[in-house]
Amino acid sequence: MPGIRLILLFLSLSATWSFGQVAERTYYRSPELEQLTLRTEGLLLNINDDHSEPVAVLEYTSPDGIIYWYRRIATEVCLTGDCRPIDVGIYWDFTGDFAGLEVFKEPLTKTDHSDFTTWDYRKLMSILKDDWSPLREYTLSELVDEKSEDGVDAVSGATKHEIAEAAVEKAVYTTHTLWHLIHVGEKEQLAKLTALRLTQNQQLEKTLQANRAKSLPFLLDMFGQGNIPQNSFTESIVLDGLAGSADPTLRAVALNALHRLDLTARGLQDRLAAVYNAKTIPERVEILTRLKPVTELSKQWYDTLSGDLDADNPWMAVKIIGTLKNSSRQSPKVVETVRKLSQSEIPVVRKAVKEFEMTQNLPNKR
Repeated sequence: MPGIRLILLFLSLSATWSFGQVAERTYYRSPELEQLTLRTEGLLLNINDDHSEPVAVLEYTSPDGIIYWYRRIATEVCLTGDCRPIDVGIYWDFTGDFAGLEVFKEPLTKTDHSDFTTWDYRKLMSILKDDWSPLREYTLSELVDEKSEDGVDAVSGATKHEIAEAAVEKAVYTTHTLWHLIHVGEKEQLAKLTALRLTQNQQLEKTLQANRAKSLPFLLDMFGQGNIPQNSFTESIVLDGLAGSADPTLRAVALNALHRLDLTARGLQDRLAAVYNAKTIPERVEILTRLKPVTELSKQWYDTLSGDLDADNPWMAVKIIGTLKNSSRQSPKVVETVRKLSQSEIPVVRKAVKEFEMTQNLPNKR
């Protein structure tokens, strides 16, 4: 997907809309939407569709400040030569996850022209919520097996067995069309739009308070991708995420965000030292691997790392001296340990020692 076109289009509205729609007949609205109270001031932003064409999505907010995105789509679903229109409204939450569906004009129908039943809609919703549906791997033309009749050109046959359970029965084309409208590139683009809007409106902290379980990994991911700037808030969530080792998913996304953290401020280094001290040795190595270089280390951070430096643990020592080399002053213990490491038979250790010695202008006594 090409990059998002961040084009702000403000609608002139005399009143706030509810669910983005003028009063009209709705044939279906997913249960999750019934539980939401959403309002919009009419702000439209552009993302790119599956054909790299710009399409507008409408921003909504809940009373607690959570952002939702909405797109109204009228299109045709072609079923072996018979094209039927669908008119739907699709909702995504602030992370880009599918949040709900509305159906307008007429009900969704199947290949036998029967309307979707309540059970069909229920199954459709479960399929549309699946980010990794088998439907991802198929184009519309690949949804059915082909069979030959009397030597003439192949015609459409039965739905492929491997995707039969990934679609509503007798509605594989409709299911496929909706799934691709929701999932192919939209999630990533909408997540970046949310990061943009939260930054513009200074709503990062409010979003975290409203839904910490989902927003904390989201905000860490957005910071790690460079979509949210560093400030006291983002510094805190990165360190809090690192400290929360009981949740491996949260720790992983916090580690990935660590490489974006500018550690120039010594107070921030001191806070990192406190988190580092509470970690196991493998976790400490993970932290050291992701650090951005700084020109000077705080005393607390230097002392913490030098305390871990041991010639008998060369693999960890490589990571530590890679950070310590940025300090303009080295303790006698560090210098002595580095000289012991210079005798190592491990090439990567000798390389790290050489870089340390060059930085410090230490004599090479090997």
